[in-house]
Order: sequence, then C-alpha cells, then structure tokens
Amino acid sequence: MTELLTADRQWKAQDVQPPSLSTGHSPARVRIFNVKYSPNLGDGLLGECLERALIDCGASPDTWSVDLAGRTSYAAGTQARSMQLRVLGAIPAPLRRLAVRAPLAIQSRRKWQPHYGKALDEADCMVIGGGNLITDLDLNFPTKLALAVEEAARRNFPAFLYACGVSGNWSPKGQTLLRSALDKKVIRRVFVRDERSWQLWNRLAGIAHGLEATVVRDPGLLASERYDLPVQLGNADRPTIGINVTSHLALRYHADDPPSAKALNDWYLDLSRALIAKGCRIAVFTNGTPEDRAYAARLRPAFAAMGDCGTVSFPEACTPGELTRVIAGLDGLAAFRMHAVIAAYSCGVPFLALTWDPKLDSFVRSVDRDAWLCQPVQTAGAVAADRLIAATQQGIPEAERKLAIAQARRDVAMLHAEIANAVARP
Repeated sequence: MTELLTADRQWKAQDVQPPSLSTGHSPARVRIFNVKYSPNLGDGLLGECLERALIDCGASPDTWSVDLAGRTSYAAGTQARSMQLRVLGAIPAPLRRLAVRAPLAIQSRRKWQPHYGKALDEADCMVIGGGNLITDLDLNFPTKLALAVEEAARRNFPAFLYACGVSGNWSPKGQTLLRSALDKKVIRRVFVRDERSWQLWNRLAGIAHGLEATVVRDPGLLASERYDLPVQLGNADRPTIGINVTSHLALRYHADDPPSAKALNDWYLDLSRALIAKGCRIAVFTNGTPEDRAYAARLRPAFAAMGDCGTVSFPEACTPGELTRVIAGLDGLAAFRMHAVIAAYSCGVPFLALTWDPKLDSFVRSVDRDAWLCQPVQTAGAVAADRLIAATQQGIPEAERKLAIAQARRDVAMLHAEIANAVARP
C-alpha cells in the first residue's frame, strides 16, 4: 500500500507542461494496437482520442489503430457474442482456458497474425493501448499481445504499452505468453492508467523485466476536445438523466459478485421511477454491445410505460462520437461502463458510477469523486436517485475538469516524446 500511495502522490504532483524528452518533431507512423472497433463504443472512444492526440503532438497523420480482433470498422456485433458470454460465464475458469486454446490458435494463424503484419508494413513503431488490455481473460489478450509484439520484434520496431488497465489472477499459460513477449526486448516503456494497474503490473512483470510502469491519465478524458463538445448549462428545472444500461451477462462474465438478472432489472426500473417522480427526464441508452442492446430492448416497454416521449427517450449511438454527444447532452448519468463515465467527466456531466469492476472505482477515485460511487441493487433505487440528483446540483468544478484533461494531453505528449527518441535512436 505504501508503494501505491507513493505512485499516486507523484502522479498528482506532476504539472501539465509538455515534457522535454523529444528530439524534436517526429512524424513517426504509429500503429496503435487496441480494440477500437469493439461493439463497446467506449473502446473506440479512447482509440480515437489517442490517435488524434498523438497526431496533434506531431506524429504522422498516417497514425491509426489496429484492432486486435481483426475488425476494421464499427459494427453492432451479433447475438453470437451474447451466446458466447452466456456459455463462457457458466464454465469454471480453468475449464474455459482449456476450451478456448484451440480456437485461439486457429484465429492466431488465420486472422490475427496476418492482420497485424499487414498493418505494420508501412509503420515506424507500435503502441499497445489503451483499455483493459493487460488482462488474462481466457488467454484472449495474452495471445494477441504476444503475437503483436512478435511482429514488432520481427521488424525491430520500438513498442510501448500506453494507458492500459492491468488485472490480476493471471494463469500460468498467460504469464508465460507475457514473459515471452517482454523477453523480445522491443517494449521500451510501460504506461498504465491507474495506481491499481501500476501496482499489479510491477508485481506481474515490470520489476522483473526492468519495465516499471508510469501512471498516466486515460486518453478518453480528451473526448470533449476530440469531438468539440463544450460544457453545456444544465436544466435545473427538469434535468435529463442518462441510464446507461449494461446487461447482467456482461456483469456476470466480468464481475466477481454480480447481481442476478431480476435484481438488476428491478433496480434499473426503481431508479428510473424515482428520478421521474422527482421531476427528471430519463434517456435510456447503451454503449453498443449486442448483449447490452438486447437487454435494453427487453426492458424498453417497462421504461416507456413510465411516461411520454418527453419524459422517457431512447437515444442510440453507432459511433464513439455519437455516444459522446448523447452523454454530453445529459444533466447526469448512471453507468457501469467506465468510458461512459469518463466521457461524462470530460464533458462536465455529473455521474453515479455503478461499481462492478475495480477499474471503474480506480478512475472515479483518480478524479476525487469517491462519493459518486454507488453499489447498485444494495443501494435502493430511490436512494440512488437522491444521490444522483445531488451530484447534478454539485457539478464538476471547471478547474478540476480542465486540469484532468490537460494532464491527459500532457501524458500523450510524453508518449510522443518517447516515440521520437526511440525512432531517432533505434
């Protein structure tokens, strides 16, 4: 804990001046490996923010994201993903890891490795980030990261991990894949997005490989600038509160102690009724994954029965920009999805962050909004509604918001400076 607090103090003590590490303008062609085109538009949001910020710092306009799953555009996804989550969520973790090994090996040869190689053919360096990529969820990311680093090593490209989330509970096979990637000596520096990830990374691999991490702000904080969305004045008389719906399937697969489907249904509806009873409008939407969209569709009749179209609306987003615009138009937000919460903070929209994954708690604490964390189901809907309305009345101090955004911009400049040095002196 002492190490964790020390990292936190150092990070918050940094000013927002650009670093002086760069050798000068570096039009490096950067390939950013992430899951930009995931059906979860939050992944695309941080990918688009990081791309733009690097180019603004001086990277080549030929800087773009490479989706680790081989996707090349935004799409809604299919219901096969929902079925996959349902099946995998019902299998114990050790058996899941055995079951996925053959499909991972096949996809590696047929799809991912050729996709990564083609993307790097006219590049100068690799960045892996952001998102919760340093995690061993059924060997998915360890396999993909090992393949990506292998392609960089083949070309002797410098590589960086940037703004990644790190999770614990790695399998022996996952740790072997990670060690193999780091042993190739192409990763020059590691940046993680929160203090918990800093601690986990250093214990997992950073200290052993001489790659201790540096904590940086999540690039998703640049969303309001990336999509040119000024902070709007709220509607004090009849605020619009966003209900960012997340399926119990996603919670069951990722969370340690998820609520049951019925308990989650009832809680969402109780929260919404309480908000409407207090004079609010509600806007029900998702981050775009098929399981979330299907879940929201099942609940839609119950939401719609609470009022007319002026009271209850159902905005939809197909791109990260559209998602951010939906969020920017709200007076408050209740959400499990971390990048919905990050976009809200970037746009000056108060929120109630529904706890389910330590990564969400870490972000909320990093912007000193611990009081806006809420245990769904365990906190009655009416109580949560009161807390959310209080948050909208409190607001986000403009100086704090601007500082966090400036820190995120400064941190990308630090990454660009490292890229410039690595490309100049390979």
